[in-house]
Amino acid sequence: MHEDTIAAISTPIGEGGVGIVRLSGPEAIAIADGVFVSPKGSRLTDAPTHTIHYGHVVDDGRRIDEVLASVMRAPRTYTREDVVEIGCHGGIVATRAVLDAVLARGARLAERGEFTKRAYLNGRISLDQAQAVADVVCAQTRLGLEAAVDRLGGRFSSAIAALRDELAALLADLEVDIDFPDLDVVVDELLPRAEAIEARAADLLARAERGAVVREGLTVAIVGRPNVGKSTLLNALLAEERSIVTPVPGTTRDTVEEVVSIGGVPVRLIDTAGLRTPTDLIEAEGVRRTREATKKSDLVLLLVDRSKPLADEDRDLIRTEWGVPVLLVLNKSDLPAHVGDVPRGTSIDRIEISAKDGANLPALTGCLVELLLGGEIPSRNTILLLDTWERDLLRRLRDGVARSIAAMREGLTPDMVAEELRSAYVASGDLQGIDVSESILDAIFSRFCVGK
Repeated sequence: MHEDTIAAISTPIGEGGVGIVRLSGPEAIAIADGVFVSPKGSRLTDAPTHTIHYGHVVDDGRRIDEVLASVMRAPRTYTREDVVEIGCHGGIVATRAVLDAVLARGARLAERGEFTKRAYLNGRISLDQAQAVADVVCAQTRLGLEAAVDRLGGRFSSAIAALRDELAALLADLEVDIDFPDLDVVVDELLPRAEAIEARAADLLARAERGAVVREGLTVAIVGRPNVGKSTLLNALLAEERSIVTPVPGTTRDTVEEVVSIGGVPVRLIDTAGLRTPTDLIEAEGVRRTREATKKSDLVLLLVDRSKPLADEDRDLIRTEWGVPVLLVLNKSDLPAHVGDVPRGTSIDRIEISAKDGANLPALTGCLVELLLGGEIPSRNTILLLDTWERDLLRRLRDGVARSIAAMREGLTPDMVAEELRSAYVASGDLQGIDVSESILDAIFSRFCVGK
């Protein structure tokens, strides 16, 4: 348990119905009691655990706000420490005044993710579950939320714990052979067990790679000449008027970015400035930003106006090597076609739509799923939400087991086989949060907001 008491605002900053100031630590109840006044004269220090109390927060004799104070005593709390949550009226002024009052009484302002970090350090949750808390808070799609909740329930932790136990059993058998060679432990008999561990680790890694797409999202740049319907398409995919649409070419001078869920995956759509020879410095900067946007994209939607003859600039764009998959979109199918023959260029596929009236937009979305996700829409049972560090550890676990299998097949000595298994065992421990360094913990919990 920590000796200091921390406090922070746990609700989003801004206007709202309710704001919550959270305290955690050995003096949480006493500090809250120092600013809380009940009309009945009762004290929070005498309150039973998991009870809510009506009153006011008072500072220097002045009433700050009318509040509800929730008292939760250790160890049945989120951090396994004494916790008080003061529910006041929403709004930055009220919540900040309540926070200042408890800080003046001896609480310390919490660091990013410190409440969840304390929950982990006090054994309330595993490191894996702590990361899942951040994923729940940051989920951008329903699928992302479902996967994060699954992880919060300990699905990944249980899988890694089982692999670690089996690695320990394998190592124990090898150590017997190393320490007592007269017992004749047959290394070949351990091979099927190692292969089963490798297969399960590989399956977890495959799920994690699919989950990376759901967790981190994908980026699609909408490009084309001015006035081909890029902004109209963005608005249609978002089902809202996000970009300005006018008949004047070059309306979009900067990139406009929004996130939409496609197949359960957050996809960042970038509406870009029209690509043509710039007529002024502002348009030139817009064209430069368009080029930069395509460099960080996973796919390019190249729009062409099918109601007009194909221009030389259209042909140049179609022939461009974008470095990512390209979907050629022939827009304005609601108008007579005058585009003529369109060269294939580097595009993988093409589709005709009308961004204005929404014609064939479902087919466009299907093409995006095919090109971005290989046609397979992920589900909560086929993905794991792991960050880059965790995926690397899982990869090291799998590779260590794979090397031990190769050593067994080559007839190498038991101590050489055991060395490879130990590396996998260490990686499994790191995934469970065993002996993880303080710097790694700081990096993990820095993803959190202050009040979490």
